[in-house]
Amino acid sequence: MGLKHDFYLVTEKIERNEIYMIKEKIRAIDQVIIHDDIILYILDSLEWIPSQNPALNGSPIGQGIQYHGVTLFDGQSSKSLKAIFTSWRSLFENASDTFELTGNFVYGNNENDGEYERIRVDRAEVVEQFGKIISMAEQLAKGDCYLYHCGI
Repeated sequence: MGLKHDFYLVTEKIERNEIYMIKEKIRAIDQVIIHDDIILYILDSLEWIPSQNPALNGSPIGQGIQYHGVTLFDGQSSKSLKAIFTSWRSLFENASDTFELTGNFVYGNNENDGEYERIRVDRAEVVEQFGKIISMAEQLAKGDCYLYHCGI
């Protein structure tokens, strides 16, 4: 599958010293995996979501995701999380069954060569994944659970 981002909806916070064992230890209510290419494509808008960094003492409040680490979303994150993923889902619902996105610029054999990556996407898969995140955000709004993002 390549690089991926895991999202886990849970009922309890994970202790700081156990955060890096999250995938082995966690008992999730729900989970979704989103390919890194999609996260990179929407990354700028994810910076608008209030979040916490549970890997640091005190889980400091910030914005966006910890791309290489763990991010904690709670009830304060729910409104932005839902709105952003709803907007992206609505946009992607208008695409053809399979479509291409423009990825990063990749250099060729010398400095003058290169091209943008072409990322092939299955519309139904991405729409379903975003739908799960939206559903998780709705659960967060109730205040009885947390959403953990585990980066690449």
